[in-house]
Amino acid sequence: MTTTTTPSTPPHAQPVITSHAQQLMIDEGDQVELPCVVTNLGEYNLIWRHGNEILWILLEKHGERLEQEMTTRDSRLSLEGTALNLRDAQAGDAGTYTCEVSTKPPRTLNHTLDVRVPPTVFPAHNRSVVTVKMGSSVTIACHPYGNPRPSITWNLKGRKLTRVPSGNRLVVTNAQPEDNGMYTCTADNGAPTTAKAVITLQVMFPPRVRAEEEEVITGISYGATLACFVEAEPMARVNWYRKGDIPVDPLRLPKKVDARRRYSLQFDMVTLEDFGVYTCNATNYMGNSSAVIHLTGRPKPVRYFSSPQGEENTTYTLVWDVESYAPVLTYTISYGNESDPEDQWVNLMVPGTSSSSSLHSSSHTFDNLQPGATYHVQVTATNEFGESDVNETFAFSTLQEAGNISPEGDKPTGDQHPHPPSHQSQDVVSETDEEEESSQVTPIKDAAPFGTTDGEGAKPTLQEPQVIHDGVATAESSASAQDSAAPTLTPAERRTQMGAFLTAIILSCFFS
Repeated sequence: MTTTTTPSTPPHAQPVITSHAQQLMIDEGDQVELPCVVTNLGEYNLIWRHGNEILWILLEKHGERLEQEMTTRDSRLSLEGTALNLRDAQAGDAGTYTCEVSTKPPRTLNHTLDVRVPPTVFPAHNRSVVTVKMGSSVTIACHPYGNPRPSITWNLKGRKLTRVPSGNRLVVTNAQPEDNGMYTCTADNGAPTTAKAVITLQVMFPPRVRAEEEEVITGISYGATLACFVEAEPMARVNWYRKGDIPVDPLRLPKKVDARRRYSLQFDMVTLEDFGVYTCNATNYMGNSSAVIHLTGRPKPVRYFSSPQGEENTTYTLVWDVESYAPVLTYTISYGNESDPEDQWVNLMVPGTSSSSSLHSSSHTFDNLQPGATYHVQVTATNEFGESDVNETFAFSTLQEAGNISPEGDKPTGDQHPHPPSHQSQDVVSETDEEEESSQVTPIKDAAPFGTTDGEGAKPTLQEPQVIHDGVATAESSASAQDSAAPTLTPAERRTQMGAFLTAIILSCFFS
């Protein structure tokens, strides 16, 4: 070590350090200069220290300044005049740097250097996958490193984080399948880069099975696919059964599974024996679960295509279609005024339809409706495999009957609002309607083609409603003639008279 002597210099010529102390923060790999400007250094020595380690001693001898490197061989250090330069700073370079002039007592200047080291982070115990049973509790954690110490944030891939983290730990109590996922721990200390660690949480739970469709409708010689979605951890073993416990034939009915864990059973050509109940069963060591799917040939629910607002006062035509792979045998119609309870609705059956495709269309005209009234109707279709489900109730309205004005022109004659037909005429029409329904359903039971006769004395099933319609038209014409001949009748009297004509015509058609 080089020994130094302290020259005797008058007090007024003592060295003075004019630089100021600094606290510096730099990023790892950066360069920094630590200043130490001294006036009247004279023959005094200038020493740089890092903590207790001497880095440089600057000597001046006979007017020539000599630089001497002491104890360190770090090529990253250099002097620029009296300032100390540091290149490619590392975490170990942080600390206090002292510039000292060898006066008595020594005069010093201290700089504090902090080196920001980008963060790194690792899963606790190096466990990137954590497994726990449903209902249990578990803690997932990560350990960050860096200078200054990084802060930690958590997030769950693809979903909102519902658990509240505490620093570098995330506690999951009463673990549920919804807690499954990839949890990311992010470390940040202000450096240009952040660090992340991913921990996958696997909550083991028994299978959850959901049918894609609880009922699959198809036809003989058509294709069909039964499918169910299975969630389970660990992955479940899935089997298909027919009629409870009979395994399906894997050679005839191929089974598939996709990335969404959708398990399917494929029918290329359905036979009559294929119709029935199928079970999708999933099992793992946590438990098992099943979903039931019906394969059937019955019709799908009816779809309505008529306008809700009718174009006539007392009649309305409802148009619908239905998807059925087998011929439709009958349509069942239930309807009633919106003020009537559903158990008092009128029920009737009309002949079904056959089609070259699976789509069947039909219609029905309702007669003797009240003007300006709203009705609710439901239609179901029946084929050899059963009856369709009831679709939503369809509502329609008839046109409001125009008001009648008295000859004086200033006040309406009689009641201002139309009255419903008398109870007597309603009862007669209802009985006639029941006879019509009976005559229409009989050919269906005898399996005769619709619209044809079956044996002697049988009538075409669609002729009776036409007679009634013609009778209604005749009654309306007669009523109109009566109205023109007797203009002094009130609207209520005219409706009563028209009902009498209608009753007479219907009875004559019935007994003819």
